[in-house]
Amino acid sequence: MNLATLIDRHRRFYERTEKKNFDKARRYYRGEFYTSRNDVNLSDGAIPSFLCSKNMIYAIADTAVSALLGPNPKVAANPRNRQSQDAIPLVNGLMDYVFDVNNMRRRAATALIDAVLCKRGVFKTGWDMNADRPIVRVLEPGSVFFDQTVRDPDDIRYWLEAAVIPWTEFQRRVKAGIYRSPKIADVQPDRYPKWITDSYKNSDTAQLRDSFEWVTVWEYYDRETNKVQHYVRQADAVVFEQELDYIPYSMFSLNQSAVDCLGLSEVQLVLNQQETINDLLTHMKQIVYLMIPRILFNSELITEEDLNKAVEAATGSFVPISPTNAEGLRTLSTLFYEMPMPQVPAGVENFIARQEGDAAFISALAEAARGQVAGARTATEMAIIDAQMRTRLATREGHINSALTDVAEKCLYLSKKYMQEPKLVQVSGHEGWTEVSLEDIHEVDMGFAMVSYNPIRQNPSVMSETLLKLFPILAQDPNINKRALLEELVTGVGLSTKLLIPKEELEQQEAMAQQMMMAQMAAAQGGGAGPGAAPPGMPMLPGGEVPGTETTDAATQNVPSDVMAAMGPTPVPVA
Repeated sequence: MNLATLIDRHRRFYERTEKKNFDKARRYYRGEFYTSRNDVNLSDGAIPSFLCSKNMIYAIADTAVSALLGPNPKVAANPRNRQSQDAIPLVNGLMDYVFDVNNMRRRAATALIDAVLCKRGVFKTGWDMNADRPIVRVLEPGSVFFDQTVRDPDDIRYWLEAAVIPWTEFQRRVKAGIYRSPKIADVQPDRYPKWITDSYKNSDTAQLRDSFEWVTVWEYYDRETNKVQHYVRQADAVVFEQELDYIPYSMFSLNQSAVDCLGLSEVQLVLNQQETINDLLTHMKQIVYLMIPRILFNSELITEEDLNKAVEAATGSFVPISPTNAEGLRTLSTLFYEMPMPQVPAGVENFIARQEGDAAFISALAEAARGQVAGARTATEMAIIDAQMRTRLATREGHINSALTDVAEKCLYLSKKYMQEPKLVQVSGHEGWTEVSLEDIHEVDMGFAMVSYNPIRQNPSVMSETLLKLFPILAQDPNINKRALLEELVTGVGLSTKLLIPKEELEQQEAMAQQMMMAQMAAAQGGGAGPGAAPPGMPMLPGGEVPGTETTDAATQNVPSDVMAAMGPTPVPVA
C-alpha cells in the first residue's frame, strides 16, 4: 500500500468516526453547549435567555489535571548497570533542566486534557539544533495516525503525522538541501487544513490562519522497513528519507478501548448525561421565571393606560382615570385576579441528581470533581479518604506517567547523541550548580520513574501527625539516626532547620567532653606524671591546674545532660 492510499483511508476513518465526537467534547469543555437552534431542545418560541447548563465536562478535565499531575512533573533516574550509578545525580539534574526549559507542567496538562476529551494525548520529542537541547511538543490527536491492528502503543508498526509547516519553513528546508525531489517544484502553498482543526472554531480563526501560507508534510515512520519518510500529498513526492533512528512519539490514553490502542474518553461516555442535565435545567429556569408574581386585571372595568398612570404616578398624587364602569371600581376584588403560580416538580430535581450520580458512577474523574468529603475530622482521616479516591485514579495516573518517562528516555538519548555544549544544572544534595557535559552521560544507561506527588500525603499536617506518633518508637531504636529523625520532624512541621545545633558545634562539644573525661581518668588513677601534670596535648590553667582535675562536679557542671548520658558512668579508681 502506497502512502497516498494509507493517508486517505486514515483521514476517512478519522472524519467519519472520531472528529465529530472530538469537536463536541471540546465545545462542551468550553461551555459552548448551544451554538445553533439544533442544539436547543425547546419549542419554536424559546427565548435564548432561558438556556441553562452545568458544565461537568470542564470539571472532569480540570480534576484530571489537578489529581493526576503534580505542581511540577519530575523523573528520577534508575541505572541499568553498575557503571551508571555514579551518574544518577547528574542525569537527574539534566532531566530537571530539560523539563524546566520545555515547560513540561503546561505541556503535560495540555496533553492530559487531550486524553480526557479526545481519547489520547501525544508528545513528540525532537532536538533543537539552535538551542542545543531536546524539545518536547504536544500534538493535535487528530493529526497523528498509527497502526490500529495492535492493542498496545509499543507494538505499533508505523506512525503517520500530518505536520503543517509554514511555506517559508518549507522553502528554507529546500534551500538547505534537506528536502529533495524531482517533483519539488510541484509543491505549492495552501491553506491550513480544516479537517485538523475544530469545526466550531473554523469561522473564528480561519481569517488568522489564512493570513499565512502553509504546506502539509506527512511524516511516516515505518518500524518494519526501518525508514523515515516526509511525503507531500499534493505533489505525490517523497521529499526526505533516511534510516529510522527512534520513534519520536509518546502516546497515552487514560482508558483502554478493549479493541485497539485508540483509547477511550470517559468524557464522551457521559455526554448524554450532560445533555439531559442541561435540558432539564433549561426547563427548570423557565418554570422559575414563571414563578415571578404577575397580576391580572379586568380590562372591561379599567384600561391598561389608566393602570400605567397609577403605577407611574408620584406618591400621594391624584391620578385621573376614565373608567368604563365606575361602579365596578368601588370593589377592587372584582378588578384584579391572582395569577396561578407553577411549582417545580420534585421529580425533576431528583432526576438531575440521578444523572449526576450516573456520571460519577461511570467516570472516576467526575466523582472526584464533586469533591464531597464528609466525616473527616483529622488529617489522617483525610489522607485515608484521599487514598481511596486515588486508588481508582491510579491506572490513569500510571498511563500519563509512562508517557512522561518515555519522553525522558528520548530526551536522554538525544542528549547523548547531539549535545555539544555542557549544561549548567542543579544537582540535588549539592549546593550551587554543576556542569553536565557529553562525556558525563555518553556511556550511561538509564531508565526513569516518575517522582510521585500527593498533596494530602505530603501535607505538613499529615506528616507531622505521623512522625509524632512514631517518634517514641523510632527514638528508642538503636538503628535510627536520631539527628536525621529530628531534622525530618522539624522540616515536616514547616519549621526551619536553623533550630537545630549545627553538626560542627556538636562535634566540638563531644571533643571537649572527651578531653574532660580523659582528664578525670588521669586524675583518678594518680597518673605517672605527678599531681597537676597535664596529659599530652592538654593545656594548663593559671595556677598549674589541669582542666577537668579540680573536682568532678566542677568539671561537669557545664556539660549538657545529653552529653553526660553519652559518656556513661564515671570510672571507678582501681586500687
